[in-house]
Amino acid sequence: MVDFPVFPDFCQRGPLPSSVFFLTHLLLLLQPGKLNSEEEVRVVGPGEPILALVGEEVEFSCHLSPNLDAEDMEIRWFRSQTSDVVHLYQGRQELYSQQMAQFQNRTKLIKDYIMDGSVNLRLHGVIPADEGLYGCRFLSSSFSKEAVWELEVAGLGSDPRISLEGFKKGGVQLRCSSSGWYPKPQAQWKDHKGQCLPPDTETIVQDAQGLFNLETSVVVQGDAHSNVSCSIQNSLLLQKKEFTIQIADAFLPGGSPWKRAFFGTLVALPLLLALLMTLALYFFQKQRRCQEKLRKQAEKDKERLTAELGKFWLLQTGEGLKARLSGEQPSNMQ
Repeated sequence: MVDFPVFPDFCQRGPLPSSVFFLTHLLLLLQPGKLNSEEEVRVVGPGEPILALVGEEVEFSCHLSPNLDAEDMEIRWFRSQTSDVVHLYQGRQELYSQQMAQFQNRTKLIKDYIMDGSVNLRLHGVIPADEGLYGCRFLSSSFSKEAVWELEVAGLGSDPRISLEGFKKGGVQLRCSSSGWYPKPQAQWKDHKGQCLPPDTETIVQDAQGLFNLETSVVVQGDAHSNVSCSIQNSLLLQKKEFTIQIADAFLPGGSPWKRAFFGTLVALPLLLALLMTLALYFFQKQRRCQEKLRKQAEKDKERLTAELGKFWLLQTGEGLKARLSGEQPSNMQ
């Protein structure tokens, strides 16, 4: 008896093995173009808030993952919502007609690696009004994806200036001022021991550019040669600027007789200076009047001498003429 091999009847209908389904799905996933589907492409932007300094520039980066050629896509940089256009790239060119007025002439698109799906946007001259939410959106025929992040703005103001305002409430009043801060700064007075001094007044105003200007004062009543400092801090940058002034004992009111004499002299000093200036001005004007009088007298003497010389010359000329007419020499020629 001969055994013949038995082959399955492929013409008969029956369930396919599970491995066939696996291979079929794997081939479908590996087909070209499937990576461009909306479910797989995403936009990667800054992963955390960006901090920019007032007056400087900031750069936003966005790219596609996985890397795709974005040269023919629309790339829209927007503020809070897509209709608020910061910068627009469309049809392989940059369009400025829809750009917000706030960002005109302030943006620059860096598209050196756009064929890899990576673009950067530079924003020049950062101002406080730029603070807020931003986003970038990639739009193609098959997907539309975007990324959103936050921009924080900070400004480190000018060095504090301390001025002596005068005497108040039995002490010396100092005033500290600084400008160009963002966000609203915090001011602090400290004495030579490092202890905080309560401010007497404090004013913080915002200018047209959105920056804060601060002015604060304190009344100092302390020991001799006291060091008083005024510090202003930016809460966002965690940086501060400080100025220290040394107040001599003479400027701090007390009960000793020499201090009272000093303050009496200090009050009388402006009056004494005014009196000295008045006397100096009086003598100066008197000297000018004397000089003017002497000058006028000299001019009169000069005129009188000139007139007398003229008369003498006419007289001599007349005598000479008479002598020539009579054939005699003038008396002064003998």
